[in-house]
Amino acid sequence: MITAAEQDVLTWLQRASTWRFFSLYFRLPTEETEAELVALAPEVSGELRELAEMRQQLTLGEREQEFHRVLGAGGIPACASSYDDNALAGRGPMLADIAGFYQAFAYQPEKLPAEVPDHLAVELDFLAFLAMKVAFALHESREDHAAIAQQAYEKFLTEHVKDWVERFHAVLERTSAVIYLRAVERLPVK
Repeated sequence: MITAAEQDVLTWLQRASTWRFFSLYFRLPTEETEAELVALAPEVSGELRELAEMRQQLTLGEREQEFHRVLGAGGIPACASSYDDNALAGRGPMLADIAGFYQAFAYQPEKLPAEVPDHLAVELDFLAFLAMKVAFALHESREDHAAIAQQAYEKFLTEHVKDWVERFHAVLERTSAVIYLRAVERLPVK
């Protein structure tokens, strides 16, 4: 029988897996990211496995083309600063705040592909990272560390992901980018 403490750890591990899945989903498809996405699929909810299966119906080359078409340089911006109402004046403070979160928790985004700190894939990966920190702290019975990581998780989700992802979704709705539209609709940001 699973204790309440063990269930809390499992819940946070599930959150970490879900955020990591989405982070990989919004990265440039490579053999490595695709292999990790396929490996993670059994660990996430059924609707996310369906997303992975829909994506796997395309070849790696087709997935790369779709990424560049939808989220590439000429596509829909997938960065928080692109959806800031005061983009010119707000970008610096926003990026500084995001960098502060990353630095406070010793998070270093993966180098390849090089994404800006406020890119959706990086922000979602940071949420996965924080969820893992909460799970680990709970597993180690370090409730104070878990509380700090959980507060940061909730604040980062609210202040740096939730609002702009809704705007990103609205832009995606006007396209034929079904693979990415379905994924954004399943992001647990509400």
